[in-house]
Amino acid sequence: MVSFRFNEIPRGVSEELLELQADSLGIEHSGIKRVDIQLRFNRQDESLRIQCRLTAEATLICDRSLDEYATRLESNYEVVFQLNAEDEREELSGTFRRLEPSQNVIDITRELRDTLLLSIPIKKLHPRYIKDGKITEFEASFGKKEDDHDPRWDALVELKQKIQKN
Repeated sequence: MVSFRFNEIPRGVSEELLELQADSLGIEHSGIKRVDIQLRFNRQDESLRIQCRLTAEATLICDRSLDEYATRLESNYEVVFQLNAEDEREELSGTFRRLEPSQNVIDITRELRDTLLLSIPIKKLHPRYIKDGKITEFEASFGKKEDDHDPRWDALVELKQKIQKN
């Protein structure tokens, strides 16, 4: 859990570095083991802005080859707490939340967890399938050598060649 006491955050700009294990954010089954979080607080009289920079090393499984590979995840997020704000809203770049005067504990665990999970790529590809920033073609061999010949496929090959000629 990542939480702070509002009255203990100094006025003005301050920074804090955190090193967390994945289980403290509830993401222990995501391939992420450790998360480094750089927080920048900007506390004013009626607001608190928290800028978060998250970096993590993750072990992912390639969707093509099912091989494990290590990658670095990086993400930025911003949470703004405002006294007597009328509404709370979430946007891609950050969240706006209401800060109650009686509330002293500010918990940003949910925002950090969601930001980190959203930084995991949807299509997970081993780096060997990416050359010059482009995804390479995928050729499946299914464990056979190129010189192995299966005569059952000859009729299909002939049909394919006839179609290509026409």
